[in-house]
Amino acid sequence: MKAPRLLLTCLLATASLQASTLPESQKIDQLLSKDWEKAGQKPNAPASDEVLVRRLYLDIAGRIPTMDEAKAYMNSKDPQKRAKLIDTLLASDGYTSHMFNYWADVLRLTDNVKGRITAEAYEEWLKKQIKANTPYDQFVKNLLTTDGGVWDSGSIGFWQRDENKLDHLAYTVQVFLGTSIVCAQCHNHPFDKWSQMDYYHMAAFTYGMDTKSRGVDFGSKNKTMALDKKAVQAMSKEEQKAYRAKMVAERKAEESKVSREDMAQVKRAMQDVMKPLRYTSAEWQDGKLPSLPADYKYPDAKPGSKVEAKTIFGEDAVIKPGETRLNAFADWMASPENPRFTTVIANRMWKKAFGVGLIEPVDEITDSTVASNPALMDYLSELMIEKKYSLKSFLRVLYNTDTYQRAATTQEVPLGETYHFTGPILRRMSAEQIWDSFVTLSKGNIDDTVDDENTRLHQYLDDLSMFLGTVKSKGAEGLVQIAKDGRAKMDANQKQIDAMKAKLEADKAKGIDVTAEAKELARQAATLRKSSEKDILVALLGQDRADDLRQGYRPEKTAQSKRPQIDPKALVSMTKQQRKEFMKTYQRTSSAKDGMGLTSRASEQPSPARPGTFLRTFGQSDRELIQNASDDASVPQALTLLNGPAADVINNPASKLNQAIAEAGTPAQKIATLYQALLSRAPTADEQAILNGVIKERGDKAVADVTHALITGSQFLFVQ
Repeated sequence: MKAPRLLLTCLLATASLQASTLPESQKIDQLLSKDWEKAGQKPNAPASDEVLVRRLYLDIAGRIPTMDEAKAYMNSKDPQKRAKLIDTLLASDGYTSHMFNYWADVLRLTDNVKGRITAEAYEEWLKKQIKANTPYDQFVKNLLTTDGGVWDSGSIGFWQRDENKLDHLAYTVQVFLGTSIVCAQCHNHPFDKWSQMDYYHMAAFTYGMDTKSRGVDFGSKNKTMALDKKAVQAMSKEEQKAYRAKMVAERKAEESKVSREDMAQVKRAMQDVMKPLRYTSAEWQDGKLPSLPADYKYPDAKPGSKVEAKTIFGEDAVIKPGETRLNAFADWMASPENPRFTTVIANRMWKKAFGVGLIEPVDEITDSTVASNPALMDYLSELMIEKKYSLKSFLRVLYNTDTYQRAATTQEVPLGETYHFTGPILRRMSAEQIWDSFVTLSKGNIDDTVDDENTRLHQYLDDLSMFLGTVKSKGAEGLVQIAKDGRAKMDANQKQIDAMKAKLEADKAKGIDVTAEAKELARQAATLRKSSEKDILVALLGQDRADDLRQGYRPEKTAQSKRPQIDPKALVSMTKQQRKEFMKTYQRTSSAKDGMGLTSRASEQPSPARPGTFLRTFGQSDRELIQNASDDASVPQALTLLNGPAADVINNPASKLNQAIAEAGTPAQKIATLYQALLSRAPTADEQAILNGVIKERGDKAVADVTHALITGSQFLFVQ
């Protein structure tokens, strides 16, 4: 039977591309070809090597290629060069950096929170998970079931992100199950089937995670913190009951050795000392369940009623003997039997590769949602399971499709119409891709710096762990004398502070200006409080360890603070006046205050960057909402590129690009170098004709003109 003419046209067009050797990629292309035939559409033309190499670097490593990297690809005669480059990039640290930016946006990861130490450890943990290619289902389970201190795992940052655990549940379901149920937190969902009771049923699975624990119990109502959780999970219900009773009895016996008055004194004395341990742990409390709000207005329950855990779609989450509700919830959520879980991550990765999802929006799936290509969506879900949730393996298949190596679709898909994926969608670079591309132009390939372990952070975490262990080992009885001594010093210091306050108030009543006295009082009060705190720490840990802990966490200076190195060869060939101008420019453009400081990738910058900085100007997410980044153009962006530090840094005599331009001879050769560096290609015939006129009119100044024109143009700023 003869193939229809359109399908034959599609197949012939495919023959001009580098044929994929992956059967899974071929299967995807076949499913798309059938959809093109049905929709009466043709695939886009094949993309050139120049376009494809740039696209691959931006999509996988998050930056443009260096000139050497682009030339190596274009000069290669290897028929498998695309597949080999994909494998190389997926194995690179650039992939880790780029995917960190992606997941930081999805997970709303921010270090601008109360628990800064935990946030930084969370960032590092996430990078390590990406680098190790931890299977996505296991990655999600690791996040949901993490337990303990930040020194055990930075993953507790997932729970520390939101103080309100009801809000946390909404974000969790939206990210991992692609379903928005947040409206049901306050009332029955107006546009979906979820009720407020459904929301609380789901929240019951995660409500027991306590992030306010300070890591040690001074006789609080929580009598189970010292339980061996792993041992408990392996027991039957009867064994668990007996074990818990035994632990409670032992705890009561221990506490009976210390009077309530002494215990209260321990709490007061240790209150300030224990501050470093705040926001550093996540502890599961098995008995905690959410209560319906006081304004609950539906007839199925009364306000204030406790709500048991129950899933609201799919199979029930079965709580196995010795297992917590949270473990059961994690197993249920990340199971291949949970279709939404697999569909959501497959659809997210498809959108990452092609620019738009088969289901849009990616995180508002309902029972009536239908993918734009149902057969392809089903296959992608099967493929994700087949690849055992390895995101690298899954993306490898997508990037090796013939469809991916076609020219980008430049026409915007009208609202409400279906896109049939005749090629990737034309996209503006993300803020991080723009930044990292400028870093590449300035410093070359520095991808191998993105996962350097933060030594100072781990030293401080070890200090915290040691401190907590010491406090626990002392026990309530051992802390009493330390607390009494410390309390006596605190009380003496407080008397001094009270006396100074009394004098201040007396002088103020006399009409005396006490501004200077008030400042001195605040200073002395702070000094006295620190002195008391230090005495207790010294009694607990010894002088040296106490000093280390009191210094707190001071991040090491990052590479961003280092100036670019000057090439001595460049200086030798200059005249005295040229060297003077060189150093003037160098001082201006390498300054962290005035320049961009392009010495590290976006993944190594504050997360997110502060408002008003380059990354935020270009739309980096503020991490308040899921995937809240923007690629909209703005006047501040244009001004940043035209008048801001970007052009200065690119023209910095110490930058790789500037050095390459300096080595070129004529203005025409310099501009050709610019095109290769910024666009990974030579000027077209039409562009060259225009450039010749500019060079003739402007001479050497044409290089700066073309630089500004290119870096502000869509050819550079878009992923084609």
